[in-house]
Amino acid sequence: MVRTPRLIPVLDVMGGLVVRAVAGRREDYRPVRSTLTQSTEPLAVARALLEATGAGDLYVADLGAITGTDRSGGVVRMLAERCECRLYADLGIRTVADFRSIPRLKNVVPVLGCETLAGPDVGLAAGFDFLSDWAFSTDLYRGRLLGDWSAWGDFGVRSDGDVWEMAAVAVMNMAAGSLIVLDLADVGTMSGPGTEYWCRKIKATLPEVEIISGGGVRSWDDIDRLGEAGADAVLVASALHDGTITFPRPASPAPRP
Repeated sequence: MVRTPRLIPVLDVMGGLVVRAVAGRREDYRPVRSTLTQSTEPLAVARALLEATGAGDLYVADLGAITGTDRSGGVVRMLAERCECRLYADLGIRTVADFRSIPRLKNVVPVLGCETLAGPDVGLAAGFDFLSDWAFSTDLYRGRLLGDWSAWGDFGVRSDGDVWEMAAVAVMNMAAGSLIVLDLADVGTMSGPGTEYWCRKIKATLPEVEIISGGGVRSWDDIDRLGEAGADAVLVASALHDGTITFPRPASPAPRP
């Protein structure tokens, strides 16, 4: 039996507008063009995504916060207060002080990404303050983990950055409730997901943790592939805006006699 993961629409916000993320090349991000709405304003796009999909979750990447140009977190607070959904919020957390500045709203799930995280002490603070209600993002680029590994040696993460080791530290040492496995090189490319190997390995060894994956997702078939690999939820943006993933899900063609 194929297990279909739930779909989580993604909002990438930069300079107050929703943009289309492409392969992690942030200098090339441009305002989104969507079949769902003509707007690029975050609240309008968020509502269009939620209405089109019926999703109960939304993932917001605040690129101003991630790149350090705007750490106010205003867009996350506004969306959390005005959208009736759970909001996974990536605010480019680097330090414990950054983490503790996240809006304390019931529907906000902080995302701590290894691309920006200064070290494990931030994750330990998250585990203490939020218990299991936060997510750790294993940020990859072309299959390799991003981040500064000098601070993680005491936790058994090797200097070359092993994805499974980092996932295990996040779950077992820091009590992360969810793991995000995302390769930035695939995002927005419509080339298909490339994280199945790590989803499968993490799920086999850490079966209780929620796995969220994505990057390059083009179709319901890609969502099924990630589900078969162990993903509980899949992040999608471009395929929703381009209309290659639609709701309700199209019926599978009947087998030929």
